[in-house]
Amino acid sequence: MSLEPVVSVRTYALVLLALILLTFLTVGISFIHLSGGWHITFGLLIGVVKASLVALFFMHLLHSPRLSWLIVFLALVWLLLLFALTLADYFTRELIPFMPGH
Repeated sequence: MSLEPVVSVRTYALVLLALILLTFLTVGISFIHLSGGWHITFGLLIGVVKASLVALFFMHLLHSPRLSWLIVFLALVWLLLLFALTLADYFTRELIPFMPGH
């Protein structure tokens, strides 16, 4: 008798179908003319949904212990910190006047 929850093949098939449809949606949005940064916004939003589906179902995070959730949370915090520091550098580069030798 196994103590681990069993995920049905039908669930895996539905998640796979959702991932394929989201991929087609990403490609379809790339052909639509959107103003501003909406392409990046929609692309990142779809990417986050796809990554969440993969982590929850194919990596079995949905039925994993709390330690796994903590590690995923800390990895996301670290990723956001790296993005924040990179963007802080990028957006403040022009605030320092030209320095000879650099």
